[in-house]
Amino acid sequence: MRSDTRSATINAHPRDVLSFVGDGANLPRWAIGFAKAVRRDEKRWIVTTAQGDVPTTIAVDGSLGTVDFHMEPAPGVHATAYARVVPNAEGSEFMFTQFQQPGMSDAFFDQLVAAVRHELVALKALLEVECPL
Repeated sequence: MRSDTRSATINAHPRDVLSFVGDGANLPRWAIGFAKAVRRDEKRWIVTTAQGDVPTTIAVDGSLGTVDFHMEPAPGVHATAYARVVPNAEGSEFMFTQFQQPGMSDAFFDQLVAAVRHELVALKALLEVECPL
């Protein structure tokens, strides 16, 4: 199975990065290629994407610095993306891994990879830059 891992060095404490990424309400703020909107549905999030609604469960382990995104893009189809936050000097290293699912075209997976590159830029900016207003 084809995979892709991207990382970003973020000048923010790992606890703050993990807390922000692990909160599903923040997905439209940083996962801009994936989440157009989100809403809570009992124990999971319903993420509105360009392809429709994707039920998503987010599992955060603060002691390990992990955030797992368990998604169901279609009934009976399950996909997981994995994020890890580790200390890097005074800041953090954020790593995000996704897999090309069976039946997914190479072109579509390439679009997902490109989207994550942009999303990491957005995440870094959100966590590092404070607007003075």
